[in-house]
Amino acid sequence: LSFASTSFLFLPCCKLASIIPALAMAAAGERPKASAGEAVVSFTTKLQGKYQVPEEELVLPSDLARYGLSEVVNRLLSLDPPVPFDFLVEGEFLRTSVAGYLEAHKLSSEKILRLEYVFALREPEQKTVDETPDWIAAIATLKAFPSDWFAAVSYDGTMRIYEGSESRMTVRLGDAGLAAVSALPVDGGRSSNIVAACQDGSLRCCSLEYGEKITVGPTAALHAVSRPQALEAAAISEDGTLLASAGWDQQVYVWNAESELFAAPETTGVGSKRKAAVDCEAKQAKFALKGHTQMVSCLKFGEKARFPFTLLSGSFDCSVRVWDMAAASCVCNWPVARAVTSFSLNPGMPAQMATTHEDGHVSLWDIRAPPHTSIKGALSLDASAGLPLVHAQSPHKRLASQVVWCPEDEYRVASVGHDGHLCILDPRSPKMPLQTVLVGKQGPTPNKLLCAAWLRKDALAVGGSDGKVVRVSLAASLPE
Repeated sequence: LSFASTSFLFLPCCKLASIIPALAMAAAGERPKASAGEAVVSFTTKLQGKYQVPEEELVLPSDLARYGLSEVVNRLLSLDPPVPFDFLVEGEFLRTSVAGYLEAHKLSSEKILRLEYVFALREPEQKTVDETPDWIAAIATLKAFPSDWFAAVSYDGTMRIYEGSESRMTVRLGDAGLAAVSALPVDGGRSSNIVAACQDGSLRCCSLEYGEKITVGPTAALHAVSRPQALEAAAISEDGTLLASAGWDQQVYVWNAESELFAAPETTGVGSKRKAAVDCEAKQAKFALKGHTQMVSCLKFGEKARFPFTLLSGSFDCSVRVWDMAAASCVCNWPVARAVTSFSLNPGMPAQMATTHEDGHVSLWDIRAPPHTSIKGALSLDASAGLPLVHAQSPHKRLASQVVWCPEDEYRVASVGHDGHLCILDPRSPKMPLQTVLVGKQGPTPNKLLCAAWLRKDALAVGGSDGKVVRVSLAASLPE
């Protein structure tokens, strides 16, 4: 489902013969007319400079799809080497032939079809950053986006710190496996506060400082109950004042992020050992949020500029809930029909949410809510808010593990699944991914991809059951 630099399908001579007269008619100012098996199209683009063609009406063979249309645009632009393009009709990617689109929308061949062309994704590049002895459960960026710094946690209880494609540090946060991680850059980006969900039921907290040498402070362990069950989700609010954890006991625990939980690293001599985890059994959760009836798989605090004073949670009980942090209560209970493995929010507008599910589905939802009464531009997620479905597709043949929306592009979404595939999705392509990338081994039992994180607009880090951390670059540079 991707364009490679060598994957152009050149048009047969018979089709070129029908295009050249149409170009001549357009140049002469005549309106072209479509015959049987033809369609009238007009190309438009928001690309600049040499990638613009005159917005003229052309008669083309109606059986052309995106590969053939890309070849037409390349010939109109006289590009050498050729550049792959993709096409939008009425804000949606064209995924059939021109004839198929006209038939599906009950349009006449005389209808002028206006095609907007954009750069297509090229064949991605994969680079193994690290190989670890256990499954990679979660990945989180450590600095403000875009960030080459990221952390990966695994089921051996360790957290590994990376810069670009280099491993910088390995830290043991606990004796049990780590299932989730969240990080917040603080102190002007000179350090990060990190929280990790541990399968012994504790929330592990530590501080990471950057400098000539990377240093990690002592680990604090928060326990919500005396006999906890495994945690699967962790979150930290954007102002760093609240923490949240959840898992198999179906409750969501919210904590005050006290300064001692993120103690600065101590200056120690060469060869000295890092302090063991500090058990904070005396510390109590600020409150416990009850309502989910099955395992809670994902958490995220709402941003103050968009969904202030809220915490969102997804669960295997087939629901997404919104919790009011001031009232410590559930204000929205949105049914989503399938067990939720993860969710991610659109960084732009309109307000939307993507969810992944145990059957391989990725669903896109509109968040319908009234404006916030005191914060301009924000939405008030209350009992009147709704979550109507926009569309759903099945890009994965097995469980879809995680979906992540690119923080700087409302049109770029990534999902990973137990089928070993990384899928690049776009809200404008409701029926199929823009690109599907196999990461790891092929075969009847492929590598299970468990997590992904955007590092920049054209690069992600992914991890899975083979213990590898892989950097995937989506786009190569365009020819000059």
